[in-house]
Amino acid sequence: MKEYISNETGRTFILRMERGDLLREEIVGLCQRNNIKNAVVLSGIATFDIVNIQMTNTFGYPIEYDVYNLTEPLELASLDGTIINSEPHIHGVIGNGNHTWAGHMLDGCRILYLGEVVIQEVLGVDLIRKPDKDNVFLIHAK
Repeated sequence: MKEYISNETGRTFILRMERGDLLREEIVGLCQRNNIKNAVVLSGIATFDIVNIQMTNTFGYPIEYDVYNLTEPLELASLDGTIINSEPHIHGVIGNGNHTWAGHMLDGCRILYLGEVVIQEVLGVDLIRKPDKDNVFLIHAK
């Protein structure tokens, strides 16, 4: 285990998304426009008509994933994650009333009616993600 400590926070961003916007791509754009290097995704709500979500399906290495490409009305119940070196890594819990999925949110998750995400910038640490010996991308100090 390693710890990276920041004693300062920066700006707080509240991102409003509308019909047709793409969740992850909008977060990437926000980071680029505002030079956000490191941040925490504090919360998010949304409705989707397309969701691409990835879940781990193995206990060992190499890590394998199932990818679900869902095309139906879906509700985002929870969203959180980190932005390290301007790259978002976000997880969500989504459902349709009968089923619930949870995992890594991929590109192409399209807003049906609305989306709101709160992002808190973290200052005072310079972080990157890089793979370990098993190709797991871990946070490291630059």
